Amino acid sequence: MKKPIALSAAALVAIFSTFSCAATAADPASPAPAAVPMSTGTRAPATEISKEQAVEMALKAHPGEVTKVYQDTKKGKKTWEVKVLGKDGKRWELHYEIKSGALVSEESK
Repeated sequence: MKKPIALSAAALVAIFSTFSCAATAADPASPAPAAVPMSTGTRAPATEISKEQAVEMALKAHPGEVTKVYQDTKKGKKTWEVKVLGKDGKRWELHYEIKSGALVSEESK
């Protein structure tokens, strides 16, 4: 007869532990984790980057005229490939990872 009571007590402890952890995780007074800066000094976006965001980043790195933008795969990562005819006279090819916005490669031709 003591076994059902012991099992019920164990079940209640498990349920209360679950709810107390969930309440702690959702506590608005808890500080948010700090974002890790990328090597370029900018923070990684929380969501996938758009084609327009990839173009904006490419033109910031190499001002000029965008000649082509499309999805590609570079170093095993899905990327936006942005081709820029730079004001410096060089043709630039930049690959930004779609998932994080990180620069995967940068080449001048």
